[in-house]
Amino acid sequence: MSGSPSAAADFCRFLRTPELPELGAGPRAGVLPLRELERALAEWMGNHGIEAGAATRLRALALLYHDHHDPAHDIVQDLTDRDSALIHAMLHRREPDYWNAQYWFRRTNEHPVYLRLGDRLKFLPGRPEDAEVARKLTLPGTFDPFAFVDLCEQVARQPANDPAVTWLRRVQQAEFEAVAEHLLSA
Repeated sequence: MSGSPSAAADFCRFLRTPELPELGAGPRAGVLPLRELERALAEWMGNHGIEAGAATRLRALALLYHDHHDPAHDIVQDLTDRDSALIHAMLHRREPDYWNAQYWFRRTNEHPVYLRLGDRLKFLPGRPEDAEVARKLTLPGTFDPFAFVDLCEQVARQPANDPAVTWLRRVQQAEFEAVAEHLLSA
């Protein structure tokens, strides 16, 4: 079942929290404590028959989503594939360590998630000015992770309820979902 679209949708529902992940490190209310998350992940992956390689990367993604940065980093830091590099880059962007995030994004080598995310952003609702930001993030047709890092850095000092920050958090949510879909379709 690991390759089915329903597994990806189910994982994204399983992962969700009342609040979207912050652009920075967090923590935020509503995330699962580490042990509880680890237990729930093991059960979810066992019920869905997830292959070991995908399970490792999904685990890192879920830990990052729930603001457990150090355990997520422990998983991806020694993996050399581009899926792990993508999660590693997302993690450093949220720390925030923007330079290091861009280093890891360079190692993703035009990841297929970028095309999926580029298509998705066209339909992500928001304010009229968000459409212009979406255009900048997808100018070549695919998602530009470097432009996204730059935008996150630009709004880093803005309050979480700022409309630009809110929309970028929705972009980040779409990114998490696209990575999960990719990992579960591989």
